[in-house]
Amino acid sequence: MAGLAGWTRRRGALVACTVLWLAGCALGGGKGAESSASVAPQRIAIEARPNGIAVRTGDGALFITDDATNSVLVATDQHSFTRYAALPAGGANRSLSQLDFADPRLLLVARFGFGTAGALLGVAGPQQITAFAGPDPVRRRLGLAVIAPGKVLSTWFVKRDDQPANAPAGAGLSVLMYDTTTGGAIERDLLTGFGKPVGVAIAHGNVYVADETNNRIVTARLDTLLAAAQPASAASATVFAQVDGPDLLAADSSGALYTKCGKTGFCRIGADGKLTQLADDFHDARGVALDESRHTLYVVDRAAAGGTSYVRALPLR
Repeated sequence: MAGLAGWTRRRGALVACTVLWLAGCALGGGKGAESSASVAPQRIAIEARPNGIAVRTGDGALFITDDATNSVLVATDQHSFTRYAALPAGGANRSLSQLDFADPRLLLVARFGFGTAGALLGVAGPQQITAFAGPDPVRRRLGLAVIAPGKVLSTWFVKRDDQPANAPAGAGLSVLMYDTTTGGAIERDLLTGFGKPVGVAIAHGNVYVADETNNRIVTARLDTLLAAAQPASAASATVFAQVDGPDLLAADSSGALYTKCGKTGFCRIGADGKLTQLADDFHDARGVALDESRHTLYVVDRAAAGGTSYVRALPLR
């Protein structure tokens, strides 16, 4: 009878947990980076070569960049992607990176550019596209994070084509001040001296930058960087967490970060810097976006050329 009673209690707990998850609460959250979530994420197959992803406030529509067609795709139902806007070609070097909403009507897109066509693009609609003049096209752009109307943070690096990918000649975090009326933009460096800065996110007045080369995420006060007359050194920033190969970043309202960790992993990093592995079966985790109103985390899983890429949806705790 004791065994039956124990099973009844455990079965009741499992049912209760399942109900909570269906309401939007994840089962995962084990201790340390070695613990993985108990619920497999939903996989949404896409015919694209995706990198960045963003969620539009309100309707929850998903937007991704697609290198295969040099365009932005949209899924208004969070499942079926169609072309939203074709972007300026930028020559043969048209690889796209992160995208972020300046407001529900304006989507900002970073173009990587491979050392000749790096750019900030503004997409106000399928036929309303601006390639902002001013920023140096030699800078290979990766992460974006909107901080105010007309202002967006950008991570970048510069290197010669004969250099190895992990040896940039210069790398930093800057603020781009753009004007949608004139189509121009001015760039000012905030932090320099990174290995290879990829993701950038803002939480509680702090800016976080994922330095892929040095396997860490660093943080600094955003207002201090913006007020400084000269860019600060990345070496002076606080190391928030040690992460194996972090990529693009997202931050939730609690101050937790989400990014790639290791070759096939994806992690949550709490506001205290503690890592929790949410999955360890990604082919190549890239962009990440949060829809906290719908308790969902979206992650781009980019396949090798010829394979099937996915947007994976993980329930937030």
